[in-house]
Amino acid sequence: MIELQNVSRSFPGARALTDVSVTFRPGRVHALVGENGAGKSTLIKVASGVLQPDSGEIRVDGRPVRLTPRDARELQIRVLHQERQVALTRSVADNVVLGEAPRNRFGLSGQWLVEREARRRLQRVGVELDVRAPVATLSVAQRQLLELARAVTFEARCLIMDEPTASLHPEEIEQLFEVVRRVREHGVGVVYISHHLSEVIALADDYTVLRDGRRVGGGLVADTTTDGLVAQMFGSEVSLRREDIHGGGTRPGDVAARLRGVHFGRRLKGVDLDLRFGETVVINGPVGSGAAELGRLLSGAARPTAGVVELMGEPGSTRRRAAMRGVALIPADRKREGLLLDRPIHENSELAGDAAHPMTWYSAARAADRCRRGGRALGLKAADVRLPVRGLSGGNQQKVLIDRWLRVDARVLVLDEPTVGIDIPSKAEIYRQLRALTRAGAAVVVLSTEYQEIRCVADRVIVMRDGVVAGEIPGVDATEQALFALGARS
Repeated sequence: MIELQNVSRSFPGARALTDVSVTFRPGRVHALVGENGAGKSTLIKVASGVLQPDSGEIRVDGRPVRLTPRDARELQIRVLHQERQVALTRSVADNVVLGEAPRNRFGLSGQWLVEREARRRLQRVGVELDVRAPVATLSVAQRQLLELARAVTFEARCLIMDEPTASLHPEEIEQLFEVVRRVREHGVGVVYISHHLSEVIALADDYTVLRDGRRVGGGLVADTTTDGLVAQMFGSEVSLRREDIHGGGTRPGDVAARLRGVHFGRRLKGVDLDLRFGETVVINGPVGSGAAELGRLLSGAARPTAGVVELMGEPGSTRRRAAMRGVALIPADRKREGLLLDRPIHENSELAGDAAHPMTWYSAARAADRCRRGGRALGLKAADVRLPVRGLSGGNQQKVLIDRWLRVDARVLVLDEPTVGIDIPSKAEIYRQLRALTRAGAAVVVLSTEYQEIRCVADRVIVMRDGVVAGEIPGVDATEQALFALGARS
């Protein structure tokens, strides 16, 4: 049992936790919920020894402890982080056993031992990956499943999972749920952080609600509802229904992007697609379906191995040239591909303007003012926009990325899982802004595996499977059952 008693923690210009007490019990799934910046990530960093509390106490099985990351590992406190923690140049096997290389009876390790242990761990969580493949060749979702295999052990005291279903397809989410249930049955305590409240209701036993760094609610999940959790998190009801957000269909205009006979290695096989101005197209598909690759091609971030990709009538555009012509890309891996982590928040939010207008005179004060205005519209929680973006929570970092492209005159927007780790009110605001851009004539492409998101924003949905287009369906008809049926076609 892990207890945090009256824990507080501050950062320069901000108080992240104030007098928070919570207990994580063995054999129970405990959900931590709250909006972006509520203190969830700080709390789990304290519980896993990454951060030391300014005040308060941590107890493990009733004994006061001062945790470091090494102490936490020795006490079998395991963490599946929201941001991927992988060595891109190493193999899948090396990453799965990272820091825990198996050894023989002579204390020696070898690659065959590493690969055997990696296969065992992957099989335990039902994940099929080539253990010799470099991690750099994996998709974001595959890297997430790899980290799941690394973190899950039935010998753990506590398993902390921060937004574990981000970027996962429904079949993979159910697979993860089964792993969590098996871990719980073995007496392991699970701390589960998610903005998807349906997951909390389906999986968790207990819950704690954080708001502005304070504990404002908690109890048994069986005694609450999704609406009850929302009320505790935000103090009011927030709608994510299509009829409240979509605003009706638009009349599509000219072709913004055209793909003909496009191949991308073995991941795309002869794809034909037209994207028009004045429509929002959602591309849906699981890991390996080709959806992610299609998004990169549409943004100029990759080139096909065969076939033709035209962006606004121009074939073979590079990412830089596409950005200068107003083609936005918000990648799924924000830390590695989207942000300059050690630069100020306001500089990160200006990068799209720098690409579109490279010779414009730059004023740091004006950039900070623009960042504050854009941040307020998206509910950005930042003590000072002049501080490094690294210090923001994952959800607030995503808001900086989205604000970057919303403020320029982007004609084509490609967004890969745009609301991963973002709280409900901010999701609703982002969806409304995307619909406003569509009505203003922009072409919007959203790569998403979240059915509620698809329903809210899509004019039409393209379902990918095994590198080909499995089918297309109007957004208004895009129910979970309909999309699953399309993706399941052979």
